[in-house]
Amino acid sequence: MIHRTPLSVPETLGRPGIRVRTLIVIRWMAIGGQVLTMLIVALGLGFEFSYLGAAAAVLASVILNLSLYALYSRKARLVGTEALAHLGFDLVQLGVLLFLTGGIGNPFAVLMIVPVVISATLLSSRATGILTAIAVAILVVEWKWARPLPWNGAPPEMPGLLQAATFSALAFTIMFIALYVLRVSLEARRWQQALVTTQAVLERETKMSALGALAAAAAHELGGPLGTITLIAKDLDNELSGDPDFGADIALLVREAERCRSILTGIAQRSEAEAPFPELPLGTLLHEVAHGFADARVPVRVARAATPLPTVERSSELLHGLLNLVDNAVRFARAEVVLAATADTERLAIHIEDDGPGFPADILPHLGEPYPGPSRSRSGGTGLGIFIATTLLERTGARVRFWNRARGGGRVEISWPTVEPQELETIT
Repeated sequence: MIHRTPLSVPETLGRPGIRVRTLIVIRWMAIGGQVLTMLIVALGLGFEFSYLGAAAAVLASVILNLSLYALYSRKARLVGTEALAHLGFDLVQLGVLLFLTGGIGNPFAVLMIVPVVISATLLSSRATGILTAIAVAILVVEWKWARPLPWNGAPPEMPGLLQAATFSALAFTIMFIALYVLRVSLEARRWQQALVTTQAVLERETKMSALGALAAAAAHELGGPLGTITLIAKDLDNELSGDPDFGADIALLVREAERCRSILTGIAQRSEAEAPFPELPLGTLLHEVAHGFADARVPVRVARAATPLPTVERSSELLHGLLNLVDNAVRFARAEVVLAATADTERLAIHIEDDGPGFPADILPHLGEPYPGPSRSRSGGTGLGIFIATTLLERTGARVRFWNRARGGGRVEISWPTVEPQELETIT
């Protein structure tokens, strides 16, 4: 019997948050840029603006940054509300500086994008939405009520239409980039977590196989000493069976030795059943997969091959990938699931067919993707099982394709290209 490893699918994807050390460094860079700009404008260009107000805004960032050293360790991370609050502070602090120095007419207004992009990369969609709303609200204030742009003399007048266009461009850019980066980072996090899950499943399968081999070796090695103990115990039992002092103890020793031998024999038999051979004919492997579903709701049948099938490696990737795909077919089949294999000089292929409702039209382009969403899964699941199966099989060099049969039901094809007939034996 083949045991399928259960998959633990998280309901939500974890957010990495912001490393405090990284936030401190980025904020020091922003503070340095703000101070340098103020010095150039005030001393180099001689422009007039609210020096005290701008200095107070910069000082607030300095105090907050210094407090981070005392409140958090070097390896701490800010997540959730804490991270949102810090990025919100950076937005407001920048908004204050812009308000005092020309609002949306200040070329540095484009920096309003930075905290929103950081949130879209590392935080949740809810946090990014809140920061985007804050940024747009600040832009409205900058547009309507900001102080004039620092200038030598009367500041240049921006026509009302140009101001509206600048505001629209900045607001649209913030919203577009936030949405784009959020979608890309979410996709990357999904793939990363799915790949980590796949690797964990494969490592578990490998460890279980190694444990079975170790158990078989231990049973074999312990068999010799246990046989000697059993033989001596039986000799003592024959000589002292009627002894009033030691007879009962010797009889107990014989029974326990026999019990130990029975346990070791069972361990060896189970280990051999779980991992019989490192290589075996492909037809035998398919029968082994089908045997793992002997108690399933519908039978799993192995079709007779029209041509001789090659010998393949019984790898964890191949075995677990087939098990996951067959398990998916069993859940939706009405009467049976059929396993078939073909081999020639060009390719080796395994087909898994079920007579169920087939794959919905909107799921076919997305099969093999992690977490495609309930609307794209026949069972309303996450699609992680098929992703793991596809990834494991692709690691063996296979190509996995999904489609619906003309007569109804789903069909999965796993194929490996071959060049020479002898290369069929090297497919793993």
